[in-house]
Amino acid sequence: MKEERKYTKTIVQFQSKYQPAQIWEYLTHPKYTVEFTKDPCYHNQVSASFTLEKGNQWIEIHTGEDCEGDVVQCKIIESTTYKCFRTVRHQAGIKNTTIIKLEENKEGTIITETQKFSLSARKIRPINIMSWIMLGTGLLTKFSFKPEDDSYWFEHMEQKIGDVLS
Repeated sequence: MKEERKYTKTIVQFQSKYQPAQIWEYLTHPKYTVEFTKDPCYHNQVSASFTLEKGNQWIEIHTGEDCEGDVVQCKIIESTTYKCFRTVRHQAGIKNTTIIKLEENKEGTIITETQKFSLSARKIRPINIMSWIMLGTGLLTKFSFKPEDDSYWFEHMEQKIGDVLS
């Protein structure tokens, strides 16, 4: 696994032994996000008719200490099956764009996940100023980037796929 933290974005690359068609849903469907998360501090509400198509949305309900009670709408802004999946969400004055790209290779698939952070004016509250300061100083990516949590997530995804294929 390769990790990189920049001023307003993080990049994680993971070599999966599986093909894009085998991992696509696990990487993109919100029902799996919490399943593989080390210490989940939220849960997702996904409608029964939800599909992985541009424009579709789901809700994250946050329960963690730092963001308890936050209700975050996540929206798909790009979904190219087995290639690229892009979502956007706004929380605490920060816009977070997640981009997942898949590249098939002889070992399976290289998964590249990029998280981009920028200012958001949605639902402005006085506490957002702290988030903006953290973003402006680079502290947001420093404290939100946890490579060990990413490793845990990918390893558990691989284990689940292996169990399903057995």
